[in-house]
Amino acid sequence: MNVSGTLHFYSGEDRELFFVFDDSVAQGLYLESEFQIDNLESRRVFVSIGKNRFIHRRTLSFSRKQSEIKVSLCSRNTKDGLGSLTDLYDWFAGRGASPTPFGVLGRLAKAHHNGVFVWELTLTEPEGLIAPPGFTRRRKAPSSERKSFEHRREIQLRDLALPGSLAEELAMRVLMKDYAARNYECLWRKEFLDSARVEIRKMGIIADIDIWNLAANAPERFIEVKAQKVAGPKARPIFHLSSGEWRSYLKAKNKRISYEVWLFQYRDVEDFKRSPQKVTLTRFVELSKDWLDPEGYLVLPPSVAGIRRRLMKSSKS
Repeated sequence: MNVSGTLHFYSGEDRELFFVFDDSVAQGLYLESEFQIDNLESRRVFVSIGKNRFIHRRTLSFSRKQSEIKVSLCSRNTKDGLGSLTDLYDWFAGRGASPTPFGVLGRLAKAHHNGVFVWELTLTEPEGLIAPPGFTRRRKAPSSERKSFEHRREIQLRDLALPGSLAEELAMRVLMKDYAARNYECLWRKEFLDSARVEIRKMGIIADIDIWNLAANAPERFIEVKAQKVAGPKARPIFHLSSGEWRSYLKAKNKRISYEVWLFQYRDVEDFKRSPQKVTLTRFVELSKDWLDPEGYLVLPPSVAGIRRRLMKSSKS
């Protein structure tokens, strides 16, 4: 199968270089019956870089808490004498003390090696234009790995867009009941980045919904809406916060204006319209920098940090 993921350095003196599978790929690998979490041997793979094959035998690491799969390629103490893998490690280490994760494409397949069939993870080309040592440069005619990557990305964008839009619609229905029309104006930006109010645009604050206080002629509250597909009611909240949204939160806080993140956790996307009472709304009125993943602004707040709100059937569209 064609795969994609990122190269990461994990903290620690050894500075281990990991390949972390993209989540969409990892979800498929969890369904692969040959990989068993409790069976170490079933998760053994040989690492290949470009044409330099079967360099190193490593082990896929499956998380028991989330759909994350990664593999340690080598570390500062084990990288020598590994051919293209040594070159890759030195190249990545040369990108700074804390290199930004680097996207790569490749294949994971059974291959014949030393008389037996083994799993081989081959990293072949970069996601972008910069090619590390041992990788082929991005071709004009897309490879099968790139075609698969682009297809997965199209599906992800489509799947993210619909729940996000439905969550914003539901948030608007809730807010319009909370804020009387004669006193407040609820402004949904929809696909636009800027607010309808020039006063807010001058503040440079990004949000999905602005609550405008008509009497005070000033912003009352900003709402950033997130949607998270979950397997059950006790799923840990998790959402992406862009650098622009984080800066907007800080700007609003500095001006003493509330900036909230509304996280809608859902199991079936149809519930947004048909059964909103099955959707869980958690309001985060305060954000903490300690929650952020510096590499991707992935927010992992503790469950107790949010305020849960029960939605009623009357919230239906």
